[in-house]
Amino acid sequence: MNNVRTVAVLGGGTGAGATSLLVALAVRAHAAGRRVSAVDADPCGGGLDVGFGIETEPGVRWEDLLGSDGPLDGERLAERLPSGDDGPRVLSFGRQWCTVADELLDRTLSGLRAVHDVLLIDIGRHLATPDSVARYDELILVARGTAAGLAAAGATAQRIERVPQLVVRGAGRAAAREAADALGMELAAVLPTDRRLAVDAERGVPAGSRSRSAYVAECDRLLRDLLLPGAAAA
Repeated sequence: MNNVRTVAVLGGGTGAGATSLLVALAVRAHAAGRRVSAVDADPCGGGLDVGFGIETEPGVRWEDLLGSDGPLDGERLAERLPSGDDGPRVLSFGRQWCTVADELLDRTLSGLRAVHDVLLIDIGRHLATPDSVARYDELILVARGTAAGLAAAGATAQRIERVPQLVVRGAGRAAAREAADALGMELAAVLPTDRRLAVDAERGVPAGSRSRSAYVAECDRLLRDLLLPGAAAA
């Protein structure tokens, strides 16, 4: 497909909300009619499938790809990935601990790129390095809108040696813009606090499912302005 984008989402500190944002973006991109898959690149994250509420759904997880070699058929792989009811496909770690070599990650992304419009990758902060983030077209750094959260985001950006798109959660737009300017980053979005996200997560309802909320509206704007120019989410 043309213009496929690989978009990595990284949390700037503990509890930043990066996984929730990735889930919401995947749900909204899928609702917009884009072919999208979410890829878990954080073995310590608990499993991205949990964020989508599909941890009990059958399908391929990373441990099933261990030992494979050569190019991966992206279409065949995508068809075997778990998904919810009419939702995006998800490649996640299961409940079995394993590590994914960079070579396998690159082959997997290459195969999936061929059959998708957008790939959203959840990368763990502890594994983010200049080399690891360089493989992605876009890098979104999510920070809590507190002094500690913004300081952690600044430290993370310095460590990965790349200027990311900054998303601030739980701050006013003016304060978030001032913080972004101070950190030398472009402010991509300001996410309002939505207490229903935690309740929905407990019920297995993925973020982004409530089409009428301020949080989802900001996710839709981010998709339009940054990830999917010229396309509106549903």
